[in-house]
Amino acid sequence: PATTCIELTPENIDETVALIKTKIDNTPKALTVTVYNNKGGVGKTTTTVNLAAILAFLGKKVLVLDFDFNQRDLTKSILNINPEDGLLEKALTDRNIDLKSVIIPYTFKNPKRQITFDVVPADPKMADYPDFQYNSQMKIFTLHRKLDLARYEYDYIFIDAAPNWRFPSQLAVYAADVVLLPTKHNNSFSLHNAATAIKEFLPPMQKLKKDGTPIALPIFFNGEKITQPQLEIAQKEINQILKNDKTLVPYFYPKLAPAKKDLHIHHLPEYAIIASAAFARVPAVYKHISVYYYYQDLAKEYFLQ
Repeated sequence: PATTCIELTPENIDETVALIKTKIDNTPKALTVTVYNNKGGVGKTTTTVNLAAILAFLGKKVLVLDFDFNQRDLTKSILNINPEDGLLEKALTDRNIDLKSVIIPYTFKNPKRQITFDVVPADPKMADYPDFQYNSQMKIFTLHRKLDLARYEYDYIFIDAAPNWRFPSQLAVYAADVVLLPTKHNNSFSLHNAATAIKEFLPPMQKLKKDGTPIALPIFFNGEKITQPQLEIAQKEINQILKNDKTLVPYFYPKLAPAKKDLHIHHLPEYAIIASAAFARVPAVYKHISVYYYYQDLAKEYFLQ
């Protein structure tokens, strides 16, 4: 949405039309995507970094934020970046410091070209913050506002959120246009937690923002190859979730229609290959051609027309 919801009255019609025209003429180009699940171990970080890497390879300008301050896997394990303690904290809490001051470019060189995307590394200092300290120094909209300028500069902004619902995760979800929910077909908690995020966590954020965002994207299976018996078990678990709340159907079976019983859920296979690339400090899409095509398909499924 270009604006929050506006009530149109005879008194404000000219002002509203002028506002909408200004928004149309100056539309931010970035889509902000927070990768989230309240369950750990579902591949949020590998999803974040490899989606960023594939979109950068395809010529998009991409910014990635590591907002998992405790694990910091994207920062230290995958990109091998060592940020200075307190830099992100200052950028978030001081209105005079731009988020651009903490951005570190990640560059991958191959014989033919150089590929770059930008990273805001996790701040180790913020790992030990108690919630009351976050609440005293930041507002729920802090990150969202800090990204205002970036939305005009980048095509995609990805935020890797922690697997909890503490204040940093709330900041990350509030800042998003859409929320991508990785799950595991063999982990019922990840499926139930995705449903919880859609039903319980996102609506209060939408109410606060008053523009309809963040919007949940349909889930996908992130991980190992799925056998037919395993798929049937996962579908049985999903059907139980949907039995309790049919409004969740589009998020689990997005292609299901009255005239077509399509229970397809997008699946990203061979997680072991993808995860192992982290030891080389290189996104897996730049090392394995099969992984390149997996994430290209994922990007097409959710983000590319």
